[in-house]
Amino acid sequence: MNFTFDVEPATFLERPNRYVIHARLHGSGEIVRAHCPDPGRLQELLIPGAVVHLDQAGVLTRRTTHTLRFVEHPESGQLVSLNTQLPNAVFREGWESGFFPQFHGYTAMRSEVSLPAGPEGVVSRLDFRLSNEDGGVCWVEVKSASLVIDGVARFPDAPTLRGRRHVDELVERIHAGEDAAVIFIVQRPDAVRFSPFTERDPEFAAALARAADNGVSIYAYTCDLTTRSIQLAKEIPVVLRD
Repeated sequence: MNFTFDVEPATFLERPNRYVIHARLHGSGEIVRAHCPDPGRLQELLIPGAVVHLDQAGVLTRRTTHTLRFVEHPESGQLVSLNTQLPNAVFREGWESGFFPQFHGYTAMRSEVSLPAGPEGVVSRLDFRLSNEDGGVCWVEVKSASLVIDGVARFPDAPTLRGRRHVDELVERIHAGEDAAVIFIVQRPDAVRFSPFTERDPEFAAALARAADNGVSIYAYTCDLTTRSIQLAKEIPVVLRD
């Protein structure tokens, strides 16, 4: 997938809140306010002095003049995408191209499909509903992972009640006789396996393990990434329990 934006390098200065960073552009030296699309803690990545890559999108309509697209790992220099919406597009492109053999039997895709209201009246939408002409259905929830520690991709970077609810809802779809899967898209190439970040959100980790025990399939994939494009690279092992 090719990106439709151009980025310029900058030096990260500070993050006054989860959705905003301040950075100094390398070219002009101007200090700008940029939208941060990833609300996770990002403590291992957004360190003062780190190189970030910004694009000048929506200048006239937003309080921020730029969008944070990538950060270079402060130690390795590895480029990391911080766009949490991108993995859904990456998954769709991979499914359409036949990248995922486990989904070859499904011929139709719908996105953002609503489920029946839960016991508290909450109406959730899952990322994808795959189906085939024989009536088979598979629900797919896609998660973005940008954090890698000692070669292990971790999710979530911060507690996620919404993520846990979606995993529990996939278990309900299994009990209803349908298939379900969680796909972790690691937006960098340097992970060798995936594990939930139990220290950051033990309840999500427990929910994910419980989902796997109930028949929800769990997969993780790395991506090859440049400032111009991203593409699926390879599947990596998923380890749910230490």
